[in-house]
Amino acid sequence: MHLSECYRLLGVPRNATLDDIKVAYRRLARKYHPDVNQNDPMATDKFRLVQEAYKMLKDSDKEDLSKELFAKHKADVARSQSSPPPPPAYSKPAAPHPKIKIEVKQVNNQVDPINSDPELKLKLDMLRRVQDLLKQKKYIVAIAVVEGMSERFPTSPEVMHWKAVTYHRHASELILAGKLREAEIYLNKSLNTDPKNRELSFEVKRDLERVQNLKKG
Repeated sequence: MHLSECYRLLGVPRNATLDDIKVAYRRLARKYHPDVNQNDPMATDKFRLVQEAYKMLKDSDKEDLSKELFAKHKADVARSQSSPPPPPAYSKPAAPHPKIKIEVKQVNNQVDPINSDPELKLKLDMLRRVQDLLKQKKYIVAIAVVEGMSERFPTSPEVMHWKAVTYHRHASELILAGKLREAEIYLNKSLNTDPKNRELSFEVKRDLERVQNLKKG
């Protein structure tokens, strides 16, 4: 996920402070928390998106601060090593400092960034369709949809997750049908698609062992 998408996801401008980002995150985390959206099957994915965006922006803010402090330290060292210039013979009175206009940013708490962003809304709608297809056991259609999504959203962890799940569900159906060779292909696809998902990886590896035992028998 790019930083621009993180700002858009939380509904804050690019020049938002860390406090602005925290306020937006807390509001959206409460809104999309799975415990208060038990009738929404996409609540977990929305909540995960908000968490990921907040983490990336928070880490980016820390990195920017470290760079700023390092640059300031480097400049202080350079100044201390250089000799001060001689004072001028005559100096004019200092001009009055110009007034500085302070811009006050406001975070619009009424805008729902997820539902107002066409790309995010499209992704969530398509994921919902994949889930419906899996419930109907239309695995081939679900695979076609999720593979198309992975081309459009190649870096989305939600899409990778559901792509791996879809491969695994189809493989489970193939095992029941006795199509072990095809099942093994889709199990390996599932494992390679989302290897960081420990729970899913455990189930896939267990089914791979099951396939190997069935082949030997």
